[in-house]
Amino acid sequence: MPLNVRWLLNKNKGRDNPKRFRFCHTGQSLILSLSCLVVVYASFIFICQLSLSAQENQISSEGPVEILKFATGSESKTEYDKSVRTFLVKHCVSCHGPKKIEGERLDLTSLDPDMKSSTSGARWAMVLEKLTLGEMPPKSKPRPLDEELVAVGRWAHAEAKRAGRPFTRRAAYNNGNSIPHTVLFNPRNIPSFDGGPSIRRISPEIYFAFTNDLAKNQVGIAQPFSHEGQNTFKDTGAPRMDEPVTAQLLQNALVIVEAQTAHKIEGGMVKGNMPKEISTLFNPKSMPSSMEMELAIVKQFEIVLKRAPTAEEKLRFVGLMKKNIDEAGQTVGVRFTLAAVLLQSEAVFRMEMGTGAPDVKGRIRLAPREIAYSLAYALTDKRPDAELLAAAANGGLATDEGVARQVHRMLESPKLEKPRILRFFREYFAYDRAIEVFKDDKGALNHPGHHARSLVEDTDQLVLLILERDSEVLRELLTTNKSFVAYKSAATIKKQRAEAFAKYESELKKDPKKFENKTYKPPGQSIYESYGLKDFPDQQPVELPANERSGILTQPSWLVAHSTSFDNHAIHRGKWIRERLLGNVVPDVPITVDAQLPNTPEKTLRERMAVTQQAYCWKCHQLMNDLAYPLEQYDHFGRFRIEEQVLDLEATAKNIDKKGKSAGPVMLNVKLNTAGVIAHVGDPSLEGNIGNPAELMKKLAASERVEQVFVRHALRYWLGRNESPGDAASLQSIHKAYRNSGGSMKSLISTLLSSESFLYRMPESRK
Repeated sequence: MPLNVRWLLNKNKGRDNPKRFRFCHTGQSLILSLSCLVVVYASFIFICQLSLSAQENQISSEGPVEILKFATGSESKTEYDKSVRTFLVKHCVSCHGPKKIEGERLDLTSLDPDMKSSTSGARWAMVLEKLTLGEMPPKSKPRPLDEELVAVGRWAHAEAKRAGRPFTRRAAYNNGNSIPHTVLFNPRNIPSFDGGPSIRRISPEIYFAFTNDLAKNQVGIAQPFSHEGQNTFKDTGAPRMDEPVTAQLLQNALVIVEAQTAHKIEGGMVKGNMPKEISTLFNPKSMPSSMEMELAIVKQFEIVLKRAPTAEEKLRFVGLMKKNIDEAGQTVGVRFTLAAVLLQSEAVFRMEMGTGAPDVKGRIRLAPREIAYSLAYALTDKRPDAELLAAAANGGLATDEGVARQVHRMLESPKLEKPRILRFFREYFAYDRAIEVFKDDKGALNHPGHHARSLVEDTDQLVLLILERDSEVLRELLTTNKSFVAYKSAATIKKQRAEAFAKYESELKKDPKKFENKTYKPPGQSIYESYGLKDFPDQQPVELPANERSGILTQPSWLVAHSTSFDNHAIHRGKWIRERLLGNVVPDVPITVDAQLPNTPEKTLRERMAVTQQAYCWKCHQLMNDLAYPLEQYDHFGRFRIEEQVLDLEATAKNIDKKGKSAGPVMLNVKLNTAGVIAHVGDPSLEGNIGNPAELMKKLAASERVEQVFVRHALRYWLGRNESPGDAASLQSIHKAYRNSGGSMKSLISTLLSSESFLYRMPESRK
């Protein structure tokens, strides 16, 4: 038994007391039989291994999803000769052949295609990454067709798996753009569906809602899960389950069941707030019968898993309860068995495996309960409601139309909280990260009282307003000049300000000298100044000047989120636009590069970024810098400006006090240069020079490609994985529905949640 689990079990040792949930312990061994919990722990390990296997076949970060499978080396060699050798001859060997070797002295003609009997796998992984990122062939050479790149990737991943050395997945959920855009949105050449079974851990939000439903506000329940740190979207649910997480899950299960079955004995009767089927088990006058145990187990399954146990589960859990009662006593034995239900794999994992026989396309449909849970978790953090479970039970989810009806019902229900829709926009635009950026609000820019949380809440409200109108949602998000300004607290702050000003004037009259050389700063001033206003607006949302604000990327929250503590972060802003709107890939920073701009505060940011134009740096920075320069129109607090402040070296040197010490920096205003360029996209209609942020956003908002990239990100978020070539049909239908509905987000979500990619899986044997 793992040490952490053994520690948890020994931690709870005690006596069989109805008022306490503890263990009996004698000497070095537990008298209590905990086989049920140990079995559950083992099932966690099995599910994790199964999940990793399923996701290996479902997701590939370095290229297309593997849809080939080689049983022998000869099968692999045949495909290599057909797809890869011809590709290398056509595009690579002129530089990487036996006569002319470039780039780490790599001769591709001598690279062994048999990764099982050689050590060539690492080299092939490097080659595939260079091709996927577009670094090879060089820009001066003819570009390979997307279909050719896909074929090379299919072979490489299938051969690597045959060799038992699958390519390491690099930042799996951050690398979705590696699939060429035209592969996914070419209506004349749609790859066949290839989405494999999926098992992923539930999100922290879902787990919190789950435990809160079972034991509301119960002390002692801790969050075992955390989000994957660097993923584009947080709810990707990597199926890792280590010992500390498992120990916490066990502890939580015990706490929940103790609260669930809390009771006291009065006059020989069980007094407690629990179902009759369960309270019967704690009758001190008699031991529970097999039938009573079975009824209690059925009830616990209904409460925790919202389903009845199978015949096998009833038999197994009744047997475990009998054994635990015999060895640990009535109260502890019952509680441990009930706790085991909370540790069933489906309480911790989202399993979307599919069931039944494959259809004519070789696909299997998700089971009705799988669909019900997937739909519930797509829009909410809670388990399916009664109507959704009823639809699953009576065949209402057996057709795509039936699923669409349930999605429509949920979207239109005003009573149903749907936090995952707003969360998508928070994570897609990442404006909520403004809260994480520390700001020196007393620095040279003089912006005291910075309120990042208020800025984020304002953008939340703007997103919700646009979603409520549900027309041209993305275009509005990228171009609107409307904004909320401390919409939650403006009225309160105005009242506080009046009181503070009255107090200030009163004290000023009493002691004028106390306030010499001091300027009154009213509460909340920094909030409305972030939007370029002189006071809180009387009506919200307020329209800001169209030449100053255009969409989420010009909201102070987004600008702060993509900044540093003391300056703008143009490179990160450009990277965001390149990846989230244009759908391109920016290579990782090489390990040998010290990615720091020179510390020369006397220069503008554009001047300091000139170092990135060196040949070695520019191949990546050409993808980012020019996209971000227009956003220099704002300082790092998100305030509109026409000049940039730099350090005046000469004036600072002269700025000394009577003791000869520095009296502080002296800043100089320099005219801004906000000119930028959209280039290297692969879409000539988008490319060209840009003069300012409004012009940049207007051009991006009008682009079909940007709209399609937005749809790609929506699919990633709601599927919890990257798209693959086999998702092309779903992506095209989702985009078509969005466009035909006039840019309706409800239509996009409804089509996505009833799409092939959401409802079907390809069994492993058919891939």
